[in-house]
Amino acid sequence: MTRGYAGDRYFLPVLPPMKRELHPLMAWWAVLYALAMLARYQPAAWGTLISVDNTQHAVPIERLLERAINHLPVLIADTITEVST
Repeated sequence: MTRGYAGDRYFLPVLPPMKRELHPLMAWWAVLYALAMLARYQPAAWGTLISVDNTQHAVPIERLLERAINHLPVLIADTITEVST
């Protein structure tokens, strides 16, 4: 029911019609895709969300993006290894 990721175990949902839990790479993709669409199609809202002076969400978004930069290269390499064996 849990999947190992970044040295810990996480509970990831099973979304119909999937038979297994969501892969961490797909979870990251969904989050980053949503943020990219917000930045592209709603630039004023994105600018407000990342402004430290205007919202409490700016620092968590910055931390999320920093974590993505640090974790995704390793996760991508691990996923390639996982599917190639």
